Amino acid sequence: VIQFSYVGYNTLEITYEGQLTLNVALVENTAQLDEVVVIGYGTTTKKDATGSVEAITSEDFTKGNIVTPENLLSGRAAASEAAIATLCLEAGPFTAAEAPSANTALQALLPAGTWSMQTVAIQGLWLVYMGPFANPEALARKQAELQRIRGLNFEEVRTPANLALGISLGRYTRLADAEAALATLRNRGIRTARVVTVRPPAELQIAHVPAATERMQVALAGAKLPQGKGFAACRP
Repeated sequence: VIQFSYVGYNTLEITYEGQLTLNVALVENTAQLDEVVVIGYGTTTKKDATGSVEAITSEDFTKGNIVTPENLLSGRAAASEAAIATLCLEAGPFTAAEAPSANTALQALLPAGTWSMQTVAIQGLWLVYMGPFANPEALARKQAELQRIRGLNFEEVRTPANLALGISLGRYTRLADAEAALATLRNRGIRTARVVTVRPPAELQIAHVPAATERMQVALAGAKLPQGKGFAACRP
């Protein structure tokens, strides 16, 4: 049996029985031809290719004086490299006092229009609070007293340090809600609780670089930002 094959055609097998002449006509296989990929160092198939495969037509060729074949794709190659190399990076958050320093540092490192400062609103946090108590024993006595009140939820406060050895009767992100809860507790006979601010509401700044090139990434790695903060990948 003699086998005849060629790229893009179905394989043909002919049994040789001593004929002086063999007439061979291969049938084109367009599906097989589509799978052939020409690469820089030979040919392969799409399923066997280990790198990315991209189709390029004459519309992608660089226009103008072309000296070498690779010049035809110089513009396309630069665009592909830029797309692969860029990353979205961000740093912060920065307070209102820190933001001007961050702005100055980035202006010296990055081209105008390649970055921005974005405002992020941070909710405040308030506690309906009792304490701080003089020692752990006094805290334990108060907890035992509160446990006798039916349906009352509370927890020990360990942080921040100025509120340690205290008791939280509720956490709230709106001051009005905390004050309303305190009024309800007073109606139940709890007189020594009060509302304390753990974190006031604030607007912070995030430095955002949506498409940092490799050169920009190197520059940002050495950026001197407030509080030693650095750049990391953007959050989803």
